Amino acid sequence: MHVLFFDDPAIRPHLLPLTFTRPVAALRCGILTLAEKWQRRLGAPTVGYLTQPYLQSKFPVCADGMVTGPALVVNGAVCPDDLLVRQVQALAPGQGLYCEEVLVAAHLADASQVAELIQDGLREQVEVAEPVTLISRPWHLFLRNGVEIRRDFALLTQGRTSQPVGDAHTIVYAPENIFIEEGVKIRAAILNAESGPIYLGRNSEVQEGAIIKGPLALGEGAVVNAGAKLRGDNTIGPYCKVGGEVGNSILLGYSNKGHDGYLGNSVIGEWCNL
Repeated sequence: MHVLFFDDPAIRPHLLPLTFTRPVAALRCGILTLAEKWQRRLGAPTVGYLTQPYLQSKFPVCADGMVTGPALVVNGAVCPDDLLVRQVQALAPGQGLYCEEVLVAAHLADASQVAELIQDGLREQVEVAEPVTLISRPWHLFLRNGVEIRRDFALLTQGRTSQPVGDAHTIVYAPENIFIEEGVKIRAAILNAESGPIYLGRNSEVQEGAIIKGPLALGEGAVVNAGAKLRGDNTIGPYCKVGGEVGNSILLGYSNKGHDGYLGNSVIGEWCNL
């Protein structure tokens, strides 16, 4: 079954300028993007996006541009949890799952009905068992980030074994809350996961003298500069570089805040240089 994420027209404008260059579901909160969270929990091999026409070349509906047959259509602004995913999987064709007036997800027998669904809604409506977490404003991303790092950490590391720290001069607190992917390089740093998990993505680097406090997500290929202080609830996206002091912030990816100075309570997009 196809899994398609739609940009809720009542939400997308409030997430600008971040959603000028990506669908809502491509926003990162925690370790994963909203789409990646759903994809992993649903076990979907691929996902598609129903977004602005000018974004479809980068975020297509599917590889050949056409979707036929049954589909799960999911509101890209919703953060999933186990209970919500079970409710979505239990939807029968023609049913929509709602949180009050907000469409959370729908099961369509024919994916060509998507336009009518978004415009008119579904006649057969099911209410969610619990209120959902909706990312409808930019600040919701960093306010929610610590919780989502913990959830994603559990999702990504379940049944897996971390790589070792591999550096005798690195000090580690609560090692059971630290997960290191392959290719990570750490030198003479302090990793304190007593307040939340620390996830170090594939081929990332933590340089000398860096102090890292969890919850923290360091994406693939990202670098923490020498002497940096990461205060907690931070997501450093893929191939970012950070230095100085950073707290409760998200760098979506490919951005640079390499110098000293403070960054806090912020969301930084891709390809930004501070």
